[in-house]
Amino acid sequence: MSNTQKTILAIDTSTVACSVALRHAEEAYAIHEMTPQKHAHRVLPMIDELLQQAGIHGDSVDLIAFGEGPGAFTGVRIAAGVTQGLALGWNSDFVAISSLEAMAYQSVLFESRQKPLQWCALMDARMNEIYLQKGLYDPAAETPWQAEQAVLVSPLEVVERLALLQSQAQEKEHGFLIFGDITREYPEIADNDAYREVQPNAMAMLNLAEIYLSRKQSLQQGLPVPLYLRNQVAETIQERQAKQLLKAQDAK
Repeated sequence: MSNTQKTILAIDTSTVACSVALRHAEEAYAIHEMTPQKHAHRVLPMIDELLQQAGIHGDSVDLIAFGEGPGAFTGVRIAAGVTQGLALGWNSDFVAISSLEAMAYQSVLFESRQKPLQWCALMDARMNEIYLQKGLYDPAAETPWQAEQAVLVSPLEVVERLALLQSQAQEKEHGFLIFGDITREYPEIADNDAYREVQPNAMAMLNLAEIYLSRKQSLQQGLPVPLYLRNQVAETIQERQAKQLLKAQDAK
């Protein structure tokens, strides 16, 4: 089955937005809602609505793309959990997509750039830190879309990195754009002509899923896992799992 014939579902709940999209028979369907703290209640009904619009059942979905984060702790867990449940019920493969990449990808394509564009995506990480991911879009390259790993940095380091990236882009005569949702928290960083305020969108994840098709997995190969960039959060998860294991042992 070719990529264009695959039925792909995309899910992102990493921010205040709950975003789902479906591609079937070369038609795309999407729902994007601003639903703070209601993702767990809305995401499955939204998916059902898309399936109804496309006239298919869930077992027709070949691949589920989910926003792995970085993002809101609860939100990225919801996307991973829903993906695991649906993949099990539908016998579908899944692929993890960076929420920061999704922010940048949808915006870069909207800009319709014909020359190379260096991009940087930013997301508030709380605790006076920012998630950052950067990359390059070159429509003439063999691999047009390129992205580095996301990192967790301080606001000061963001300012320094943006200045360096912008300078490098000018030297290479590349375009340069910044994408993020940090205007309220960091207006001084967003106050840049290159800045665009955006949220991750599941429609972009449909396209990224095809780019990263080689990364797809089945549940036999692994589980959908959120991307945590803060060690403190990862340790908390491990501690919780250890406590659950101890409780299970005590109950025997």
